[in-house]
Amino acid sequence: MSKTRVAVVGCGSVSDKYLPDLLANPFVEVTSLCDASKEQVKRQAETFGIDRTYSDISQLMADGQFDLLVNLTSMKFHAPINRMALEAGKHVWCEKPMATDLKEAYELISLAKQKGLGMWAAPNSPTSPAFKTMKEIVASGSIGKVFAAHGIYGSEGPSWSPWFYKKGGGALYDLGVYNITTLAAILGPVQRVTAFIGTALPERTIDIGNIEVESDDNAVVVMDHGNSVLSVIQTGYVYGKQLEDVTIQIIGTNGAVAMEGYDWDPKGVRVCEGMTGQWKTVCRDQKGYDWFSGASYVAECLAMGKEPEMTGEQAVHVLEIMNAAHESARTGRVVNLESTFFWK
Repeated sequence: MSKTRVAVVGCGSVSDKYLPDLLANPFVEVTSLCDASKEQVKRQAETFGIDRTYSDISQLMADGQFDLLVNLTSMKFHAPINRMALEAGKHVWCEKPMATDLKEAYELISLAKQKGLGMWAAPNSPTSPAFKTMKEIVASGSIGKVFAAHGIYGSEGPSWSPWFYKKGGGALYDLGVYNITTLAAILGPVQRVTAFIGTALPERTIDIGNIEVESDDNAVVVMDHGNSVLSVIQTGYVYGKQLEDVTIQIIGTNGAVAMEGYDWDPKGVRVCEGMTGQWKTVCRDQKGYDWFSGASYVAECLAMGKEPEMTGEQAVHVLEIMNAAHESARTGRVVNLESTFFWK
């Protein structure tokens, strides 16, 4: 059996989810761990039985004992580390987003194409059975023509790290990215964006103490997919509680389809076809899908010679949507988008 050799950079809390998933996949061999913190990389190496460790990413790249780099570092490090890996001739899976600057994201995709490599980024929600079921229902026309959709996902905000609240962080990049990814992948590329974004709580108390908030913690984004197809997502770090039974709804002229649970943790799909008003639940079984399984999915695709269902172009488009939302909120204007992706 062919295996994809994987190196993981970033041994923080997210790696606690990624590493067991990678190690459980028969198509994956985790060869290396890297983190600037020698304590963290040592802890994860001992926990998961991985011999090769690095605290210097340049040394990891120079040794090159891997095919796919899994980038789990903080957002501000995503673009430079992704570039280093691509320049070293390695495929890359990156936690969201692949870059915070759109120009850098375009450059990463261009570099990957030049070198014949893959550049992918979370979320991996388009690989879930719930997502696929919703997309199939919309495409079938059984709920009529779709012109409206909305999604909502927020939390009280992370307490374990201040970088979520620094410039370049925020709820839109952290949480809103999921609903944007899902709706764009089902309804098609977005052409125009308008948004209202703010910082509701300028100070917070997290695990390390009191901090000043520099990023957004409350956002509403309106997306125009063309042909009068409109969708809205709402997200923030000011959500003490919210109903979780349905968080995404896509509404057609002859019915609707909704996701039970969140698109990063789906529980099923509700559908109402026709005007009877009768809802039924389908797709309860998510067949092992998890929000942290994108890297092992891509590694498996590489080992089997299959094209992953996600593309780097999709991730760039989602990034442009989020950046355009910030621009719209700042200027009060509708912002036109330039990027797109293959959609069917």
